[in-house]
Amino acid sequence: MAWTLAHLNTERGWRGGEAQTLRLVRGLRERGHRCLLIGQPDGELMRRAAGEGIPASPVPMRGELDLPAARRLARLVREEGVQLLHYHTAHAVALGTLASLFCGRRPAVASRRVSFRLRGLLLGRLKYSWRVDRVVAVSEAIRRSLITQGLAPERVVVVHSGIDPERFASGEGARFRASLRGLAPDLPDDAFLIGTVGHLAAHKGIDLYLEAAALAAAELPRARFVIVGRGEEERALRRLSGRLGLGDRVIFAGFRDDVADVLAGLDLFVLSSRSGEGSPAVLKEAMAAGVAVVATSLDGLEELVEDGRHGLLSPPGNAPALARSIVLMASDDRLRERLSFAAGERVRGFTSERMVESTEAVYRMVLEGR
Repeated sequence: MAWTLAHLNTERGWRGGEAQTLRLVRGLRERGHRCLLIGQPDGELMRRAAGEGIPASPVPMRGELDLPAARRLARLVREEGVQLLHYHTAHAVALGTLASLFCGRRPAVASRRVSFRLRGLLLGRLKYSWRVDRVVAVSEAIRRSLITQGLAPERVVVVHSGIDPERFASGEGARFRASLRGLAPDLPDDAFLIGTVGHLAAHKGIDLYLEAAALAAAELPRARFVIVGRGEEERALRRLSGRLGLGDRVIFAGFRDDVADVLAGLDLFVLSSRSGEGSPAVLKEAMAAGVAVVATSLDGLEELVEDGRHGLLSPPGNAPALARSIVLMASDDRLRERLSFAAGERVRGFTSERMVESTEAVYRMVLEGR
């Protein structure tokens, strides 16, 4: 049975949550469902959806309690005959719930992709419970956290974010390495590229990555440390790199759309986050690309990487431990080969197809249960 579904995402930028939103909508449309994507008029999600011919309705949204936006949402829901709403951001939950007061109650599902605690525990609990039928957590760790914060266990389900393993297994690494020449003309042909990819926000721990790079650099003379991404911390990170004396050992590569090529061009991938990660797609993408991984052992990451089997894990916030893992992995070709092969097998269980199928099952549970 096909449904009419509305997907609400309030972000303007392009991060993992927006990529997952578009991937889900694309997959649901392929399964015959009618999907209406609602987002910010100037948002990257809307631009990309338009490029793919996906129906999208731009609605200016200036916060959780934007009454004019809520009224516009309510009108869309009524006019389009929406049967279920899916909220993809925290602000979307509040705004969609407010809209339901004008258009009438609709079945609703909310995604929770980060491990941060709910803001304002009582209000946060109410926000994800009142007029929300199910919360989709992207990891078991997030599900456990939401339950300890007061959400009913039967209302929280786990659906891991999905990737396309085949796409990331076929990246052109030489193309990425060649593109770095424009940023680092003196890059040696035999450079050992260690990289991290993500939004340059404080919780991503890129400062920790740089501190670990400074500690590891002396033992790894061929290593160059690449940072792919943009964000509010970029200036501070560039200053930190200078203070650490890393010089041309660090390459700030900016935002890239060719992530498959980026990962294929790396010899080692590092995820140095301090907190907030749910089920990081970029880590799965690195595993699918066949690049060995080093990561911080955040709660929930063990659902993806078993230490010593699929990669090496170190305690969050511990730069010396992260540096030791980097040096160990970079110095041992056989270790990298063994762990990256196991990681590639492991990540085959986290496909976009499985994510879409599991989300569709949640919708069926809600719609048929009601």
